[in-house]
Amino acid sequence: MDYEKKVMRIAYDIISDGEFSWRKDFNYDMKMELLKLLIEYFTDIEHYEKCSKLSEMIKGLEKTNENISKTTITGSEDS
Repeated sequence: MDYEKKVMRIAYDIISDGEFSWRKDFNYDMKMELLKLLIEYFTDIEHYEKCSKLSEMIKGLEKTNENISKTTITGSEDS
């Protein structure tokens, strides 16, 4: 049995499911690393539809990360 193939397909199935949400302790860099690894794998086996969906996920994460980094938290000081 090809465990790498099975793990990659299961990982893809999990994160592409509409109900999936990232754990809070899974940071931006970890998410990006996983998505890029999956894209590399599916590109090698020529599953370009999966690569396209993964690329959209990366774009979404980049946009979210960009918005978070632009956001400033403001508040008032108690005197």
